[in-house]
Amino acid sequence: AVVSTQSTGDWSEWWLVMLESFHFLILCLVIMSHRAAWHGLSAVLFLSLLAVMYFAQTINAYAAQNYSKFAKEQYFDSNGLFITLVVLLPCAFNCILFIFSWLLQSWSLMVDIKVQQARYAAAHPKKD
Repeated sequence: AVVSTQSTGDWSEWWLVMLESFHFLILCLVIMSHRAAWHGLSAVLFLSLLAVMYFAQTINAYAAQNYSKFAKEQYFDSNGLFITLVVLLPCAFNCILFIFSWLLQSWSLMVDIKVQQARYAAAHPKKD
């Protein structure tokens, strides 16, 4: 089914190119938000991706009814295979990257706190 979706679809349609560009932009923002520690941006993007994933069935139903307005072919089946492959999997991947980024940042912060505590304890020994 995956091979048939890839071989029969016209991947040069404007909305598919825009969708691919959107996913690439989100991936770049995930990487940039990790490196620059943009916590607000990453939280908003994470929640937005979760919202897209939550409403995927509704989006698929709407797109199936109105595909002729933006697509040459009917890509949106009742099982949601196409939307799962081109929308949900990249969104889930980016959400997982956000979670790994936050875990890495939390781990780094805990290490920094413990180092500071050890330095403080060494500089200020307890007097018995």
